[in-house]
Amino acid sequence: MKYVLPLLIITLPLFSYEADLEKKVDFLEHELSDLKIQMRYHQDDLDERMPIIESIEMKSILDKVNFSPELQLRLDKMYYETAKISNENTIIQGSHPMAGEQRRDEYSKNFDPAAMIRFRLNMSVDFDQYVKFNGRLSYLNSTQSHQRLCILSRDIKAASSSSVFNVDRAYIDFTPNIGSDYAFTFSFGLLPTSGGTPMQYAKNEKRKSVFPALVFDMNTYGLIATQKLAKNTFVRAVIAKAYTLDSSFYPYQCNRENIDNANVIGLYTDTKLNFLGSSLLSFGINMLHNLKAHPYLGPDVTGDNADYLGDMLTFGLGIDIENFLDTQTTLFVHSALSNPHGNKNSDDYQILINNNGEQIDPDDPGFTISNYATGTMLDSNGYSFYTGFRYDLNPTINFGTEYNYGSKYWFSGTQGAEDMYNKLSTRGHVFELYSTWKFHKNLSSKFGYLQMHESYTGSGWHFAEPHKKDASQKIGYLSLEAKF
Repeated sequence: MKYVLPLLIITLPLFSYEADLEKKVDFLEHELSDLKIQMRYHQDDLDERMPIIESIEMKSILDKVNFSPELQLRLDKMYYETAKISNENTIIQGSHPMAGEQRRDEYSKNFDPAAMIRFRLNMSVDFDQYVKFNGRLSYLNSTQSHQRLCILSRDIKAASSSSVFNVDRAYIDFTPNIGSDYAFTFSFGLLPTSGGTPMQYAKNEKRKSVFPALVFDMNTYGLIATQKLAKNTFVRAVIAKAYTLDSSFYPYQCNRENIDNANVIGLYTDTKLNFLGSSLLSFGINMLHNLKAHPYLGPDVTGDNADYLGDMLTFGLGIDIENFLDTQTTLFVHSALSNPHGNKNSDDYQILINNNGEQIDPDDPGFTISNYATGTMLDSNGYSFYTGFRYDLNPTINFGTEYNYGSKYWFSGTQGAEDMYNKLSTRGHVFELYSTWKFHKNLSSKFGYLQMHESYTGSGWHFAEPHKKDASQKIGYLSLEAKF
């Protein structure tokens, strides 16, 4: 018995402790169960609220997007006439109704009237003071499917008519030191490299590209770095890839080539001056590295024979003067030099014939028997000159005229030009007269006359030896445009 009492004294607290522990475990299990129920209720509530939260966030983003639509209806009437092309002797053969006649020279053609409709949706977002987004959706349709001026052939080839839709720019601007006197902007995406100065004056709009059009007017994706050097002076460097939109975006004149991802390296600077008015002085150097391109020669001629022909450098200098001598006149003068560097590769779009003048391979469409359609990259420098003026008669009516000239070996990187006829690539003389009437704050009309005289073959081409040519294209046009 003397051991029983101590044992009870030791055991009783243990039983008491186990009872307390059991109560605590039961309490914790009850708390855990309550927490699970609360979490389930909270999750159900979150699931219920999440669509509302996402909808509010989406609405907040959409509230920041500025939409600016444009709609243009354009009518064109075209006439083409060509005299003898040096060394050209492409006779239409077979059972064709025009058999025995020259295909590409010594003929004239009065084209049917053509209509075009174009819709653009411009978008911009200021996320904050540092980050901005810009984009543009484009849609175009044209009746000019079976009489494309780019073919410039008496036996016009047929092409399918279809609508075309694309995103032709979508890029981000990031300026980390926005308040600095020497702000730096980093841009990336589908870049604003088409619609450059001074093409905007004939359109009554702000320039759409940071580069001068005569030097570089193409569609690209990549990077642009912009450094502000002074209040009105900027330097820009671009590293990008060049490409060409669907040919249906250029339904009329196609003296442009289809660029296949050439590398773009460029350096540009512009500064605003108080010189004879409000002036913009611009200078640029651009290189198309590993240039691979094939001309639009019609629906039955592909780019299978296109090759990498080398590099093309372009230098340009220009000045735009608004309010010239305190008048309502805008004046501009631009010049450029193209400097090719070939690698001895060649492109070939020549039709081969035998000693009897018959086509060796009837299934090979080719382009011409003349050797201006085959060869290496241009081996001589080319140059161009572009000038014009616009006079604002009053706030609603203006008129203007423009002139540009391209030499025998001139090549311009203008495959993305918003000008339908890509006039800046012409090897020869181009005159344009126009007048614009803004009859409503959002509506305007424009009529004009454009005459392109080609002195040499190969306008817009980067290869082969140009031949003498005497051809004229005369175009009258009328457009109606709405901008909001």
